[in-house]
Amino acid sequence: MDSENTPRFSDRFEFISGENDLYSLLESFKRSGQDWIDLTVSNPTKVGLVYPREAILHSLEKPESLEYDPNPKGTISARKSIVNYYKEKGHTISEEDLFLTSSSSEAYSYLIKLLCNPGEEVLIPSPGYPLFEFLSILDGVEFNSYKLDQNEDWKIDFDDLNSKITNKTKILFLVSPNNPTGSLLTSKEFEKLKVISKTKRIALVLDEVFSDYLHEKNPNQIDFFHTDFPVFVVNGVSKILALPQMKLSWIHVGGPTNWKEECKERLEIISDTYLSVGTPIQLALPELLQWRNMIQSQVLRRIHRNLQFLESFHSSHPEIVYSSPKGGWYAVLQCNSFLNDEEFSFRLLEKEKVLVHPGSMFGFEEDSGSIVISLISETELFQSGLEKISTFL
Repeated sequence: MDSENTPRFSDRFEFISGENDLYSLLESFKRSGQDWIDLTVSNPTKVGLVYPREAILHSLEKPESLEYDPNPKGTISARKSIVNYYKEKGHTISEEDLFLTSSSSEAYSYLIKLLCNPGEEVLIPSPGYPLFEFLSILDGVEFNSYKLDQNEDWKIDFDDLNSKITNKTKILFLVSPNNPTGSLLTSKEFEKLKVISKTKRIALVLDEVFSDYLHEKNPNQIDFFHTDFPVFVVNGVSKILALPQMKLSWIHVGGPTNWKEECKERLEIISDTYLSVGTPIQLALPELLQWRNMIQSQVLRRIHRNLQFLESFHSSHPEIVYSSPKGGWYAVLQCNSFLNDEEFSFRLLEKEKVLVHPGSMFGFEEDSGSIVISLISETELFQSGLEKISTFL
């Protein structure tokens, strides 16, 4: 409501009051107490996993948590535990190249502030998670999308990518495993990106949050951490420990030595301005990471069971196009019946009480007939939801 007696809101984003039809319907279900099957669930704490409850809570009870002794990069103990995490995965990094943030969203925002002037541009993959678009808008930069080629296992369409690069382009966002396609960046792609980064002076920002959830052996073991061109790697405990509520992520800074040192000095100023990561989670991190295998094994078993059922479901419903993701915890289904994906998703929820993501939410082209489902849904509900989709076609 406009009033001459109140301040105007910023024009950073277009604000439309209310929700779209799909989520308005979902809210009506919640208010009326109706049950529905959620095939979009991304919150691992809501899908019946068993956590080491006492150990997690005990790790947060350290007396040092009552002291405030901030470090812009994060506590040395937390950063060293992250170094050990990567060592277990075969990567050698330094704690001096790590900056802790409260979330991957905050990490991306820091990097936009670090590298972009207002009005400059970032490139984001399509299909991909819509988070990058909104963060760009909030940080006052432009965004454009580059295509991933479905006919080439969702590899980067470099013709399209190169056509999108301008003298305003400062950051190229990468996601591997991709959300939602589950595709992995290949060594060949990374070599091409290296040339682009060096010749166009563009930084690469890699989201690797699903890197512990691979569904087959990855033949492309890429070293993203020791490069002679700017590469930032973002990860965090939201996926690694399936603990999104703990709010701890990080940025690893890589690139040419002299550039990297200045980069870290500038990033430290940004980080020091916010100091957003809580002390208790930083002190708890070394203990929490000891439970990584126990937690991840449950998630992976859930994903693999659901993938097995999805393969069987696909074989008996050939009209649905599906290719098994290489990583992550989402799957993409395509069918002519899904062509108007938002309308289909609405009618599916209305008639069958099953919630799926319309593909357009992730940037799939309108004529692709795509929906996106979560692979961490409880298996009985996952199977029931797919069966309801099949009867609805």
